[in-house]
Amino acid sequence: MIGEQLSISDILVESSPCGLVLIENSGRWLFVNPAFTRITGYTLEDVPDGKTWFKKAFPDNARRAEIMNLWLADLREGRSRFRIMEIVCKDGQKKWVEMHSAFRPDEKIVVTFQEISRERISERIKQESDNYYKALLEATPDMVVITDTDGYITYASESTARFLGYNMAEELLGKNNQELFAPEDLEKIQQAGSFIGEYGFLGPIIASVVKKSGEKRTVEINSSQVRISGQLVAYIGIMRDITERLNLENELRQILIEKEILIREVHHRVKNNLQLIHSLLRLQAQYHSSSEVRIALKDTLGRIRSIALIYESLLRSTRLDRIHLDRYLEKIVSHALSLYRQDGREIRIEQRLDEVQVDLALAHPCGLIVSELISNALKHAFNGRKEGTIRISLEKANGRQVVLTVSDDGKGLPENFDPKGSTSFGWQIIHDLVKQLKGTMSCKSGQGTEVRVIFTP
Repeated sequence: MIGEQLSISDILVESSPCGLVLIENSGRWLFVNPAFTRITGYTLEDVPDGKTWFKKAFPDNARRAEIMNLWLADLREGRSRFRIMEIVCKDGQKKWVEMHSAFRPDEKIVVTFQEISRERISERIKQESDNYYKALLEATPDMVVITDTDGYITYASESTARFLGYNMAEELLGKNNQELFAPEDLEKIQQAGSFIGEYGFLGPIIASVVKKSGEKRTVEINSSQVRISGQLVAYIGIMRDITERLNLENELRQILIEKEILIREVHHRVKNNLQLIHSLLRLQAQYHSSSEVRIALKDTLGRIRSIALIYESLLRSTRLDRIHLDRYLEKIVSHALSLYRQDGREIRIEQRLDEVQVDLALAHPCGLIVSELISNALKHAFNGRKEGTIRISLEKANGRQVVLTVSDDGKGLPENFDPKGSTSFGWQIIHDLVKQLKGTMSCKSGQGTEVRVIFTP
């Protein structure tokens, strides 16, 4: 009975179309069948051990080292693997073979060899390539749809099926891609198709798709042609669900609108309150008998009006965080002239103001500085004179710096006058405001007075 079993085994081994090799754990080859010799040309005498086999089948040193490392890894782990590789036969011919190693409990190894054609190799490579790119498409979080040149779906990723409410991606195959979109967006999609046909790509466009349940979702789509050897074979579209993003954007936009309305209302009320205070002080100044009090109230009126002008400007501006400093200063100068106008005296104002935008935190001190300097000039610089000139300049310098200059051709500052050490309330205010700007101030006096403030917005 045992002899009959061995005889059958011998027959199977000898007649097998696959090459068979029996190897000891040490690497010595014990047996090769006729199919192995037919495929490779080698006999057992040609390859008595694994080292000889690797040297003959893989003459390239780098490739041999790579294959040996794979073999040793399989041997250490005792795992069976199918590997496709190109070997060099005894006659020098190269063949592609599929090898499989089986590790037996008795520490012997059985290796099978099966010759494979180039067509099968190409098919295998194509299949692996298709699997690779399909895996890439499935791995992307976006939804991928491929259609033929007539718009019928030939591939849909699983993420697309899940998003649209289908159990399997196969349910989408054969549908026209236009069936996925909401009726109100069909014309847009058709126009997009014409655009892709002409230019080869399109993106992104926003449209609504209809899920299997009837629910509408908004997606962002990028599409392009797929060409092989210059021939149009398909279209690919990548979709991303942006419904929640659009909802959030709309909510934020509404919040911003409401916030802007609220801020403008606050600015409007502040302006009105400042105007009310301004009117009350003006009335008080007109009816007060003390000239010193009237002058002090006039100075206060100028400061209040400087602050109120900012809120007037903001109400007309498209932005609520920045202001055109040049336009703001023009209004301050005009108000100061009207406040300190004297009959019979002609004071000219020369302005050279570059366009400068600053934050509100800088606009306040700049306006008050100009208001103080203009009012000081109008009150003191031209005493005993019927005419004079005040010059205001605002210019950009050294990249980001802003230079604000107020000068006059009046009688100048008193001899030995030190603006920094002055106890005058107006000069103290100016010094504090320059500190708020984190700027520097310089004064010159001679043929009039010049005050220059430099700061960086």
